[in-house]
Amino acid sequence: MDINNPIEMLAPADRADRWTESLMNICGGFETISNDWSKFSGSIELRNIGGFDVAGISVNADKIIRSRKQIAQGDDKYCFLIMQIQGRAVLSQKNNEAFLEPGDMALIDSGYPSEFSYDGYIRQISLHIPRETLESCLPYRRINEARTISGLSGMGAVIRDFLSSTYHEAAYIKEQDYPAVREALLNFLAATLRGDKLEEVMDVKSRQLINIRKIIEQNLTDPDLSPSMVAKLSGMSTRHLHRLLKGDGASFGQWVRKRRLSEARRQLANKHFADQSIIQIAFHWGFNDAAHFSRSFRQEFGLSPRQYRLSEKRL
Repeated sequence: MDINNPIEMLAPADRADRWTESLMNICGGFETISNDWSKFSGSIELRNIGGFDVAGISVNADKIIRSRKQIAQGDDKYCFLIMQIQGRAVLSQKNNEAFLEPGDMALIDSGYPSEFSYDGYIRQISLHIPRETLESCLPYRRINEARTISGLSGMGAVIRDFLSSTYHEAAYIKEQDYPAVREALLNFLAATLRGDKLEEVMDVKSRQLINIRKIIEQNLTDPDLSPSMVAKLSGMSTRHLHRLLKGDGASFGQWVRKRRLSEARRQLANKHFADQSIIQIAFHWGFNDAAHFSRSFRQEFGLSPRQYRLSEKRL
């Protein structure tokens, strides 16, 4: 979806409403602050890479803010990986501040208040990753919000180039290649965020749990995903795998079912998948029985898949 609307052609009084609507449709509820709406310029373009939404944002606002009120009105469970393309920005969240120059990145959690301050006209790429997906790849499932990730060298430069290239080539990436793109993005990002120091202090159990969740994420679409498969890929016994997951508060089946339902719900609400039937989406995420999928979906979210998709279309 391209919402590259000619905002400059609108009357100043209409610019805030048009921009706010476009921003909400793609990124959720935010308030935009501009000292001079008569000179305001902004555009948003939504693309899809590896099943992840990624927004290209251009704007000359002074600030963009997400408040507790806006968080309460939505149901966003995403982390935004923000990459600066042009201009400078300061991203603030949870008493942290990330100062972004072109090429730099930072993570923002949609579940907490945040503030984006801009120095003139800026361009950014915003990769939207379900929080649970990102947490499953990180030590202690801990996300460091609003911390500058330098894109000058090392893994920061690797993910900078990969994110930029996949964003520009999004229209030419085939759906059959989504799992490979998704896996590469998560692996690069996890390697960038982990850091050697934190890795050194992790105990064996924590490392094993992170590896288990990572393997599950990489194979979510496989209908044959099983404890024995994950145990083999993790280099442990199936019994030990069950013991680790039980100690973490969820069985293998519960974790996989919850993640698959979450991803199916995301696609049902995503206009990029409007041409796919509910059954196609369910089967893509490893379900092999339509009735079971519908029952599980209703149990988890309170609506049938069809009701949920229709409700999203009305928003």
